[in-house]
Amino acid sequence: MPESPAATPRPTAQKSPTAQKSSTAQRSPAQGGGHDLNHHKVLSSISRAAVLELLRSRSEPLGVVEVAEHVGLHQNTVRSHLDLLVDSGYAIRRTEAPSGPGRPRVVYAATSAPEGDRNYKLLAEVLAQHIVATSERPGEAAVNAGRSWAGLNTGLNMGLNTGSNTLGEYDGEGTGAQVTPPVSAEVAVDVVVRMLGDTGFAPELSADGTSVNLHRCPFRELAVTHQDVVCGAHLGIIQGALDELGGMVSATRLIPFVTPGLCVTTLTRADTPDAP
Repeated sequence: MPESPAATPRPTAQKSPTAQKSSTAQRSPAQGGGHDLNHHKVLSSISRAAVLELLRSRSEPLGVVEVAEHVGLHQNTVRSHLDLLVDSGYAIRRTEAPSGPGRPRVVYAATSAPEGDRNYKLLAEVLAQHIVATSERPGEAAVNAGRSWAGLNTGLNMGLNTGSNTLGEYDGEGTGAQVTPPVSAEVAVDVVVRMLGDTGFAPELSADGTSVNLHRCPFRELAVTHQDVVCGAHLGIIQGALDELGGMVSATRLIPFVTPGLCVTTLTRADTPDAP
């Protein structure tokens, strides 16, 4: 689904030679910077929330290229997210004077602005703890919750036109042709990989197409304390999305923390016999 266009950043006034070496632009969330920005809309984009989470995790400001590399999004998409985060007061934009010849470097850092009355990390922790406390099999309950969410939201989050049940922009060849579920295994995997990229997992499909390497987890801190619930929910989302796309391929398991920065989802195609 196309990202909403971000507001055009205002030009920064030039400083005199005696001014500080860097300039900072910040806008209070309460003031809104003259824009009537709905903070729910600002943070309802999972990929934009991932950009904000990355900024908050770093002690030093980051440039567009660095953010794009970490979250796995195109630089233009990242720039739009950053501009909107600045306009809504969740981030600041700084122009650093070059140490030598060249143009000034524009960097971004998170502010201490709270996420209004929608603290998603707190909500995620509350729900995870509730599942652990009330379910005999928390991991299984989380998988089912993820599958249920995917069944209700696949059309909205992956380009499905729920009115005609058509899938646009994901024909597996980048042509933008519309196809109708059930789709081929290749197209289904491509759609899910793009979804995982949009939600900040930095996914990479293996060369043989049997697994998806997830180089980043948007809920890593919570996954450390509630691994069964967090990883189970993510597996359920992937499984539910693949089912909605026709079930030609399925996600059999999610292996967490193969290395400190890598989780792996294994895939099985419908025409592939089960492993003994």
